[in-house]
Amino acid sequence: MPIDRLADMEEKLRILEDLNMIYIRQIALSLKDSDIQKKIDYEIRMREGACKLLAACSQRDQALEASKSLLTCNARIMAYMSELQRMKEAQVMQRVARRSSDAGPMDDRSPCKGKVAISDLRIPLMWKDTEYFKNKGELHRCAVFCLLQLGGEIFDTDMVMVDRTLTDICFDNTIV
Repeated sequence: MPIDRLADMEEKLRILEDLNMIYIRQIALSLKDSDIQKKIDYEIRMREGACKLLAACSQRDQALEASKSLLTCNARIMAYMSELQRMKEAQVMQRVARRSSDAGPMDDRSPCKGKVAISDLRIPLMWKDTEYFKNKGELHRCAVFCLLQLGGEIFDTDMVMVDRTLTDICFDNTIV
């Protein structure tokens, strides 16, 4: 693919992302939920900073952390977008229920939110016999972290380096 065409496609993608962000902000404003609006604005700024940092990185560890930040910001933005969509749907359904002549009394109760603690996540690994037991081939290393979505919130763990010497991936973080 020619470089000019690739640059043109990247520019169009950037414009679409900007339009999506404007649309998301408009939905948040129409719902009058400034908390989600602030969270989205914060994550957008964090994503822009992570992109700039990723472009300027000269060391692998910096690039890995910047990539992790970028992925985490994107996941949070998507979670906030889903939350906005649910809120907008609930708003529309309330309007429809009010207009309906057979609508009964609205139930104003809302569920209480509990707390969940997640700790000591372990993911077992399965290696090919030739790689693990005979130590043949290159020693490939991967950087791994875990993103957890609990409702509309996204949590991330520390990054762990994994190679064939490990039998499982352990995340020692406690997430509440």
